[in-house]
Amino acid sequence: MEISAQLLDDHNLLPKTSGVYLFLDQRGYPLYIGKSVNLKNRVASYLRNTGSIQDERIQRMVHEAKSLRHIVTETELLALLLEDALIKKYLPVYNIKQKQFRDYRYVHLSNDRFPRMVTIKEPFGIRSTIYGPFRDKYFIERLQQVFARYLGFRTCVEADPHISCIELDIGQCLGPCVLPGVHKSYAEISSGVAQFLEGRDPGVINRIESEIKACITELRFEHAQRLRDDLIFCDAFFNRQRFNHRFRIEFLKIKVRGTGVPKYLFKNGALQEVLLKDGRICTVGEQLDLFDLSVVKEDDPRFLLDRANLVYNWLTKNHEQVEYEFQNQE
Repeated sequence: MEISAQLLDDHNLLPKTSGVYLFLDQRGYPLYIGKSVNLKNRVASYLRNTGSIQDERIQRMVHEAKSLRHIVTETELLALLLEDALIKKYLPVYNIKQKQFRDYRYVHLSNDRFPRMVTIKEPFGIRSTIYGPFRDKYFIERLQQVFARYLGFRTCVEADPHISCIELDIGQCLGPCVLPGVHKSYAEISSGVAQFLEGRDPGVINRIESEIKACITELRFEHAQRLRDDLIFCDAFFNRQRFNHRFRIEFLKIKVRGTGVPKYLFKNGALQEVLLKDGRICTVGEQLDLFDLSVVKEDDPRFLLDRANLVYNWLTKNHEQVEYEFQNQE
């Protein structure tokens, strides 16, 4: 199969700067959307006839594409955000990995008499706060184990349980279903679980550290190692969830270390303005209108949660070059 002549011509016009590229079908609809710090070199890697390197899916996409569109961005982060917004808007058939956010799972705390953690895949119409995204059910199961082990939070699925189970017998549930005297304590525990899911520690870290010290003193090293695994899990979870929660409700300012530019300002997860290296300020209504939440379904919290995750991963990857701070919107 030959590559479209128009596609080759479009590639020749690409600059060696950061931005987003869109492979388009004969209707002009995106087949694949990507980003790069060097558009010309990145797209060239698709067009080379290197079947031994490219997988069959990429080769098929290139031969189906009839033209190419590109959008230049001033910075790598802008390219990353624009790519994310456009993929969520068009859902290109060949962006398999980037569309996986639709398969992520989320959780929320139920409004039952004794709250429980509920896993959801389609968060439409959920009135309570949801947390995530989580890639699979096993991560959520690990969370439930931590809640039960260190907080006594129930893991049963009944909306209104009234029969005791083994979790009470092994000390991993307060047993509000059969012990009226713990109802007040269970309400406090439920509040602690909400704090945990927002990235705030309700005392779990201190408890784990205390148990580790006790295990070492008693020479129970295998159990101490399991506790260390829980400690690492909780610490990483708190860091990510704290960022994701604040990203949704506060101002976030990001700047490059040393020079201080470029600078980025987010409000409630939407990019508001960028101060560029030459002193120009790019604001919403110019290029940044593509980052506004209006490009996707505003009633679907998955998009904002996934964007928080994307920005957090970028900051973690570039922690030596950038710094950030949150500010309340008062």
